[in-house]
Amino acid sequence: MRVSDPEESRVETIAAALIFLMTQYARTGCPRLALCVSRHMQCLAAHPHAGPVIRDTCAALHGAWSRTAIGQAAEEVLQ
Repeated sequence: MRVSDPEESRVETIAAALIFLMTQYARTGCPRLALCVSRHMQCLAAHPHAGPVIRDTCAALHGAWSRTAIGQAAEEVLQ
């Protein structure tokens, strides 16, 4: 049995949580979930044990998710 590196599994855990949050956001459109997605992407973008493709992708998409969260929260306030 292979014992995994705790840091490696942490990246996998964050990525799994990110996929779950994105799926829930797709179902509900909740701005709080969009903010959680943004924060998870920010975490993966800065994680030293995440692969370069994951870091670059999350860094590129983090801003879009932040804007989505802020935009939806503002819409809720105006309603």
